[in-house]
Amino acid sequence: MEIKIRQGVASDAAQTTPLILNAAKSLLTSIFGHNRNKTADGYLSHAWELGGGQYGFNNHWVACSGDEVLGVVTAWHSRLGAAFDRATLDSIISYFTLDEAMTVLMRNQTVAINLTPPANTELMIGHLSVEESSRRTGIGSMLVDAMQARAEKLKKRKLVLDVEVANVPAIRFYQRHGFAEESINKGFIRFARPV
Repeated sequence: MEIKIRQGVASDAAQTTPLILNAAKSLLTSIFGHNRNKTADGYLSHAWELGGGQYGFNNHWVACSGDEVLGVVTAWHSRLGAAFDRATLDSIISYFTLDEAMTVLMRNQTVAINLTPPANTELMIGHLSVEESSRRTGIGSMLVDAMQARAEKLKKRKLVLDVEVANVPAIRFYQRHGFAEESINKGFIRFARPV
């Protein structure tokens, strides 16, 4: 099976949304999924299709076999700036009512306070997830390698990521790929690997 890594496109939403949700299901559901009519996967699909911000297709890469998306990853860096944050906020405000959006932002802030954004010399990866039937085939490694190449292109010195302490399979995956524990902060482990 030939695997191609490419930037996400809007039409990937149906395949990428479950993968992104799977990458941090309890966390994303706790932030976006409290309304029975407006779920975390509904928001993620909406945000993906808009393109910009933290959950939009513009900042995600997918591993594909033909038209089938088998994995997804994203990366953040310090140069994304205010436009990136504004696009994330716009995706929340355009999906939720104003009151719901305020609640979502407050829930998000209680999580974000425990996470450190990437430094100028770092590329932070996230949302790494591979379709269950395609795990242990090297797709996760390919996605990490693609982000390593992106970090080199952006002249970053380190790849970093945060993993929930309870996510033992992810912790082991990153350790096997040369990431070392850098710090622990309120339920998250910061891992880093030199570029």
